[in-house]
Amino acid sequence: MVFTPAVAGCLLLVSWLQHRRQPALGVWAVGFFTASIAAALIIVARGEIPNFLSIVVGNAILAVAYGILWSGARTFERKRISVPLALVGLLIWLAACSFSPIYSRPEARASVMAAIGICYTLLAVVELWRGRGDGAWRWPIIVVLLAHAASIPIHIPVAGAWKHPDPIDLDFLTFMIFEAAFVSICGAYLFGGLVNERISMNFRQASLTDPLTGVTNRRGFFEIGERHLERARLGNEPIAIVMFDLDRFKTINDQFGHAIGDEVLIAFCRLASAQLRPKDLFARIGGEEFVTLLPNTTTQDALRLAERVRSAIEGASHTVEDPLVRMTVSVGVASPTEGTTALDVLVSAADNALYRAKTAGRNRVELTSSILDCIPRRNSDVATVKSRSAA
Repeated sequence: MVFTPAVAGCLLLVSWLQHRRQPALGVWAVGFFTASIAAALIIVARGEIPNFLSIVVGNAILAVAYGILWSGARTFERKRISVPLALVGLLIWLAACSFSPIYSRPEARASVMAAIGICYTLLAVVELWRGRGDGAWRWPIIVVLLAHAASIPIHIPVAGAWKHPDPIDLDFLTFMIFEAAFVSICGAYLFGGLVNERISMNFRQASLTDPLTGVTNRRGFFEIGERHLERARLGNEPIAIVMFDLDRFKTINDQFGHAIGDEVLIAFCRLASAQLRPKDLFARIGGEEFVTLLPNTTTQDALRLAERVRSAIEGASHTVEDPLVRMTVSVGVASPTEGTTALDVLVSAADNALYRAKTAGRNRVELTSSILDCIPRRNSDVATVKSRSAA
């Protein structure tokens, strides 16, 4: 009960030294070290040092260790640590020790500490449960913590074993020692694994995100979009692609500079995203080209959304320092008429509809008109191909 929490603390400390931007590892390491010190005072040094140090101080340190465990969970969830709340268990323990009926009975003292340990452990579980939407696999550590909370009441009958030994209490003591070792090692491994999984997810998310605008990049759009498209196929749901291209963006760059051009792109993403639903997939796939995939959306709904975005962009002006930059956007809409086709074909169709919007005067919305729009315009000229075939 002393050695294993110390080893767990060392493992977490080494992990924190490797990943300094993950402070939860450091907080949990301190928690395990604190628990190891508490176990040394309560169990190893019992009878060798004054009862005040072994009972009062040792359990006070254990209460702090539980508070640190909860604080580590809050840190992992990117929440501020509440020092007063982390020390509430310590204050409750010291207050309980001031009452003679509690302090004089080992079982009563153990009941107070069990309540403190259970509460902080469950609070840590609640923090991890609330943050489960980030995709990290939290179930193993949640199960371990719940099992630990369920086993804490076993400490109560063990508390009197030193004065009144009993075979059952000794069996409980053996279980308690093995349970503490198991929780320490598994906890350190699972806490470290949880943080490593988040690091991997952050790297993956970064690889799918445009660094300038913060929206999904081209790779992320096609990777995530294929999953949306597959769900649409299975559910026989309508789906639409809307492509945007900022009008005369090169002129903005040439007139105001690339720094202001970047600000214009960011402003466009902010305005466009405000018109979209949370489930819509919005991405930057080129310099000033953007695309959104609209799940469960009919062609008419897609046209209405495209017009809302176009109107919002036209009605907005973006001020960067001194210059006042006005934006307009051309929009192409594509939606399959029979079943759901391949994503790259739908994007090509929307791209050709966008090209027609550009050639028709810009600042307008165009809908793909035929299956020919599914042939990328940059591959060949359709009219030329037809004339050559006739020849």
